[in-house]
Amino acid sequence: MEKFTEQFGDFDFKGFGITQKSPREIELAKKVGDKTITEEEKGELYGIRVFPNNPRGQELRKKEHLGLLNPEEKEELRRLNQLETRQKTMTPELQRLWERTEANDPNVEQVSMNQGGSVEVLPDDEQEKIIWTYGLGGCFETLVFSEDESGRKTAVLTHFDPLSISTNMNELRRLIRSNPAMRESKYKQSILVLSAQGYEQNSETKQWEQKIGDQQKEGMLVTAIQAELGQDIEVKLEHYSELQDAMTKDQGSLIVRIPPKGQATYRTWFSQGQLGKNDENRISELKDGLKK
Repeated sequence: MEKFTEQFGDFDFKGFGITQKSPREIELAKKVGDKTITEEEKGELYGIRVFPNNPRGQELRKKEHLGLLNPEEKEELRRLNQLETRQKTMTPELQRLWERTEANDPNVEQVSMNQGGSVEVLPDDEQEKIIWTYGLGGCFETLVFSEDESGRKTAVLTHFDPLSISTNMNELRRLIRSNPAMRESKYKQSILVLSAQGYEQNSETKQWEQKIGDQQKEGMLVTAIQAELGQDIEVKLEHYSELQDAMTKDQGSLIVRIPPKGQATYRTWFSQGQLGKNDENRISELKDGLKK
């Protein structure tokens, strides 16, 4: 430890997920090695390691180890654990989305695993709406988006495990049919976020590419969407690796932001893009209008 400190001094490793041990943690860890640590000190050590910068969290974690928590403190500790996990694994944007979802914000729609949801935004609405999902780890996320000439924007989102392909397709059909404006919309897109299982070498380019997990189910989802909205719908496939990266936040998430006016967007933890009418479309419409 002395050699480490001598080399790196007071360098801040927090941005790399590394924190330096406090003198008290080092002292308690030594007692563990010497087998002289008391149960109260064990609780203190657990608290320091779980909540290095939160004295209240340390106190509650110590009391939990000693079996001294009352029901209110148990709930407080649960919330602190949840907050600590979110701070470590999520960007501030996603943390705020969780808070808004838990506060039942009417402009935020969360889609849980093996569920679907939809939102509609009109040009004269006052606020943007967000539809999002989290916890993707081998599952399929299917986003269907439309924007008509009046500026009405509609988004349908499902999140299902690969074994529930039939249920996923049925939910997509139900949600699209419950939003009839989607059928008549001029701009229609679908983004499929799908699991890729490892890598394989392209026989022509010799480059290593992600291996598609299940092309048959992929095709079934695309066919179901086209059957409802027509063959002209733009489809984009986004493939992700199931390997977790400790340095990447918001893994397993898809966030769709839809403002009343302006560009709708989507963002995953590895990609992003625009939805609906883009600047090129707007310029084309202006040119067509001038010709008339």
